[in-house]
Amino acid sequence: MRVLSFLMAVMLLITSFATAMAQEEETMMFTDPKVLPKLDGMPELLRFQDGTEVKTAEDWQRRREEILGLYEYYIYGYMPDRAQETVSYTLTPLADGSGYDMTITVAANEKTASFTVTVTLPKTEAPAGGYPYFVEYIWAWPGFPAVSQNQLYAASRGYAGIAYNPIPVAADNNTFTGAYYTLHPYYTKDPTDKTGVLLAWAWGVSKIIDAMELGAGAEMNINPSLSLVGGVSRYGKSVAVAGAYDERIKVCIPSCSGAGGLAPFRTSNQGKTYDLTSLGGNAAWVNESMNEPLSNLKSGESYWFTWNFRYLASPEVIPVEQYMLSALTAHPDRHMIIVTGITSEGWNNTEGQCFSFLASQPVWDLLGCPDQNNMIIHLDGHAILQSDMEYILDYCDVHLFGKDPADVKSDLSQMKGNLFLEHNLDVLGDEFAPYMQ
Repeated sequence: MRVLSFLMAVMLLITSFATAMAQEEETMMFTDPKVLPKLDGMPELLRFQDGTEVKTAEDWQRRREEILGLYEYYIYGYMPDRAQETVSYTLTPLADGSGYDMTITVAANEKTASFTVTVTLPKTEAPAGGYPYFVEYIWAWPGFPAVSQNQLYAASRGYAGIAYNPIPVAADNNTFTGAYYTLHPYYTKDPTDKTGVLLAWAWGVSKIIDAMELGAGAEMNINPSLSLVGGVSRYGKSVAVAGAYDERIKVCIPSCSGAGGLAPFRTSNQGKTYDLTSLGGNAAWVNESMNEPLSNLKSGESYWFTWNFRYLASPEVIPVEQYMLSALTAHPDRHMIIVTGITSEGWNNTEGQCFSFLASQPVWDLLGCPDQNNMIIHLDGHAILQSDMEYILDYCDVHLFGKDPADVKSDLSQMKGNLFLEHNLDVLGDEFAPYMQ
């Protein structure tokens, strides 16, 4: 027995050493973030790191993995392996009969952790295969409703609404506590464990989809494959991350996401003047606000990102740009709908978000689904407005269920960054030039 124990201990040591070596080899391909060189201009989306051009859909899949690896190492961190987690759920009917509280429990690394979301079901008849569902990050602050108006509106349109409060999954501070960090602790020596809060929140979305696939969808007559995911501000950043990391998300709806979301680190629209008459606004509105700088993200908000992020010296050294994050959602079976305001969004660089929409378009074109990349810009409001929801659900009725575009209320041609790409071409930054027809 002692010999057997000794042999097992030796085998464990060998396995640990091999794992450590593999991790070291994996990270050796990346330059230390403290010594990254400045790049001349923007990094190229459709060019491999070795300089080879991306020409085919198959090439893109390899380039996608390359870009995702850079985001993992330098920006957001690593999503845990789903195969190493066990997911279960319980459904508790709501007292008013409108739906369920769904508690999701995840087991990993000999620990368990749970969080709960509220599901509002439509009263309309479900389509074949079940209802689509709109997962929305909610602000669970005193006085805020447990179910948002957007979720209620979605339910009225035949889409189940899921209210996702991400704070029990990961606290919005640098304590690295919550369900995610109970299972995957941040304070370890392994750099792949130092996942930031934005990705931890995105992990929660993935667990909701896991539960739906496991059987919760069937019990509630919800189609697990028809997920819409939306969120605003910091939650908009996390939605963009979720769309990049989990390819099961059908429709990704990041709103007002700004820097660290879909606004490029390298661009600014501070001091620019725009014609907003197409949205019912002023003919010469000036953005008097600075855009959120990298220094702000690296200081008080550094916990949103992986550990290496804090060592990035300037925007010019970052080996990715946020149009690349947007492009990671591109797929023939998926859809992107970027939502933002303008007069309320000086901090969030609305023009930059439009650049990410436009500069990611070549990937959608390459994959043969050019119309599945979209952007809605409203005049004012740090939110997904009900008017935006009308566009979103009309779009989904057409693209997910084959409804005739002539039979929906919205003019879906107005989901293409029109404020900038039709009405303010003369003031756009030079970075737009390569993408303008």
